[in-house]
Amino acid sequence: MLVRIWEVVKATIAVVALITAALVSADKLDRQKAPASTAAAMTEPVSTGAITPGSRP
Repeated sequence: MLVRIWEVVKATIAVVALITAALVSADKLDRQKAPASTAAAMTEPVSTGAITPGSRP
């Protein structure tokens, strides 16, 4: 019984580690690409789908 619980705990830790790594990686990529996408959103709000303060009714 204890062996089965340990297997479940190990699997849960592995899944959590994978999710954490994916989130950290995505955050790192977002920080690297943030200035380029921000400039695109300011110049081309129609193509990027960005909502600017001036476009709100």
